[in-house]
Amino acid sequence: MRPPKLFFLFFVSLLTFSCEKETDSNDEYLWGPEGEKWKSKSITNYDYTLQISCFCIREYTLPKRIEVRDNQVVSVEGLPFESLNDPSYRTIDEFFDYIQTQRALNPVVETIEYDKEYGFPSYIYFDISEMIADEEIGYTLTDFIPQTNTP
Repeated sequence: MRPPKLFFLFFVSLLTFSCEKETDSNDEYLWGPEGEKWKSKSITNYDYTLQISCFCIREYTLPKRIEVRDNQVVSVEGLPFESLNDPSYRTIDEFFDYIQTQRALNPVVETIEYDKEYGFPSYIYFDISEMIADEEIGYTLTDFIPQTNTP
């Protein structure tokens, strides 16, 4: 016996509405307590070392020193950022946004660790799909040094 069409429509509607996520433009919701801790520090000038873990050429995965001024990446290993054109070199704010973007893809594996003192993500790893080989990527942020914010 077939279920009535009305029941079927009700069931599909119920599933659709129960699976929707509430969205909130509030950074606390998006970035969590660690993001709030990071924002509370108001650090816009800093240096850190970034190491990328991926199935990439060795040179790409070597640690690189990132210089951020006025919350913009200005250099990577002393080279002007504009000349590199690589989205993997990010500010810490951009890493928080990256985490949210990756989470929206429903990764099969997600590992995030945060710096206890400053609240920024110190380790980020995502594997979006078990069915895609070699798309996994990880970022390790170390040797963080805040610089004096100049007017």
